[in-house]
Amino acid sequence: MASRTISVKDIYNLFPNNRIMDTLPLIKVELIVEISFETFGQVKYKDENGRPWIKEFSGSKWTKELYFRELGEVSFSVFVNNQNLKEGRYLKLIKKVDNEIIDQAEFQLSGEKLFEGWFKLG
Repeated sequence: MASRTISVKDIYNLFPNNRIMDTLPLIKVELIVEISFETFGQVKYKDENGRPWIKEFSGSKWTKELYFRELGEVSFSVFVNNQNLKEGRYLKLIKKVDNEIIDQAEFQLSGEKLFEGWFKLG
């Protein structure tokens, strides 16, 4: 009985590499938080699979990129700490879809509370 060897070329030929992919292009969604001063807080959102997340951040800006096959409702909320009770400061929430601003909201911080609460976009 003769033994047959399989080469790497034989395995490679089993998988067609010139087939057109029939998948939809992914939709890029950016969630952006801009704050007019350095602080820390939390961001609540749902990912591509619908799983809820709460992420902590520090600084004056936070960004998250998500990629969806079909664009549904994408919303997020931000909880901000105003430990120095700064007045006249603002918080801006931005949602971009494929590098185009779709939704944007700006909130004025009161400066009377240490924790300003949840601000929501979408």
